Amino acid sequence: MTIYDLTAIRFGLSSLIVFPFIFYFKTWRTISFVKSLAVAFSIGPIYALLAFGGFMFSPAFHGGVFMNGFLPFIVVLLGFIFGQRIKVLQLVGITFILWGSIIILFEAQGFSQKNSWFGDVLFILAAFFLAFFMNLVKKWDLQYIQILYCICLVNAVFYLPFWFFFLPSGIESFNIFWHDQNVIINVLFQGFIPNLLGLFLTAYSAKIIGPPKASAVLAAVPTMGALLGFLLLSETPTFFGWVSLVVVSTGILMVVIKGDDIGKC
Repeated sequence: MTIYDLTAIRFGLSSLIVFPFIFYFKTWRTISFVKSLAVAFSIGPIYALLAFGGFMFSPAFHGGVFMNGFLPFIVVLLGFIFGQRIKVLQLVGITFILWGSIIILFEAQGFSQKNSWFGDVLFILAAFFLAFFMNLVKKWDLQYIQILYCICLVNAVFYLPFWFFFLPSGIESFNIFWHDQNVIINVLFQGFIPNLLGLFLTAYSAKIIGPPKASAVLAAVPTMGALLGFLLLSETPTFFGWVSLVVVSTGILMVVIKGDDIGKC
């Protein structure tokens, strides 16, 4: 399967699950067409393809560092554009997270993989889309059924025909390795977990505690990414990799323990 197939599975299966609920509540009547497109675009196929592409060129734990580690800084940057301001302690914590993520640049092992830098750039671009999505959810105070409608159904309507007619696919040989356990796991995971659970919970946290705090918590992914990469993929971070994890984790604590919410300028 290609990354385009994985993206089609992600939006195709999730849209089938949410469609009965969307139809019952007539969600398209509760949100404008422009807002629907904006939210769908922010967390749609481009975001998914950037993330998938990043993992093709970079080690697994780089995804946590460059996508989730840079996320708080990007969230604050976009939030400022949307007319928000950040508290001092949160700004310091986000700086820790950003610098902790940059420290990984000194890790020679992480860049021994060819074109690793290109995968890291893709991760950062994906973080911009995710940050935009989180800010839109908070700014427009979107309801959860509206979020699912935009993420799953709107994206499926626009992406699936384009994928079917124009994008390279490995589905034609799918029946040959249908019994491959790895393929089945990928289909089930991409069809249900990212959109119906992962992004939904991300939107929920952005609504409840605000995008900066939610993105700071998501920055804990590098720690889990490094540990899982070490345990499952034999990717052992070097000294700089572990230092990065410590600095990022300190920044997360500084952002989360700040009780004041983001205020308007």
